[in-house]
Amino acid sequence: MTIVNFGCGPFPSTGCVNIDGSPTVLATRLRVPAFLFSGAHREVALAARRYSVRWGRAKGIVFPDASLDGFYASHVLEHLPRQDCLRLLANVRRWLKPSGVLRVVLPDLLAMARAYVERGLGADEFVARTHLAIQGALAIRPSHHRWMYDVESFSRLLEDAGYTKIREYGFRQGLMPEVAKLDLAERRAESFYVEAQP
Repeated sequence: MTIVNFGCGPFPSTGCVNIDGSPTVLATRLRVPAFLFSGAHREVALAARRYSVRWGRAKGIVFPDASLDGFYASHVLEHLPRQDCLRLLANVRRWLKPSGVLRVVLPDLLAMARAYVERGLGADEFVARTHLAIQGALAIRPSHHRWMYDVESFSRLLEDAGYTKIREYGFRQGLMPEVAKLDLAERRAESFYVEAQP
């Protein structure tokens, strides 16, 4: 099976085509020693070398049509402008085999908003969790979210990209166990899980 783990960060998986667009992954291609990286960057660098993570961004990756069994993206599509996300989803639909599965894991804006409205989440924490506010001199950093979704809004985006078979699933549940097993336990409480087929 050919399964793409897009935006894998420090969590690549055996048996997948692991792709990440971070500058750290790009630096590992230049053979920068891992000890020069600090904190989370070191974890990404070590994982990138161990799993041969490919560097790639949404606008630059290409696969032959009908060549992929699965495409997995966890907590990465919210970092794309909405139009770039739509373009990537349309491309993935072409790249998937007719029985292929797209599985997307995203931070749940509706759950965050409910927590805020019900006062379980303070304003500062809500803004911090959504990563929508920008502090400092840089207007855009990789950690900032460019668009947020709930299940309904993301399902509409999938429809706009041409998908017809769209369904919400639970943690590590889905049509293709090989793809669903990529879900990370540490993201479970803050996420929703949607799968779609061409």
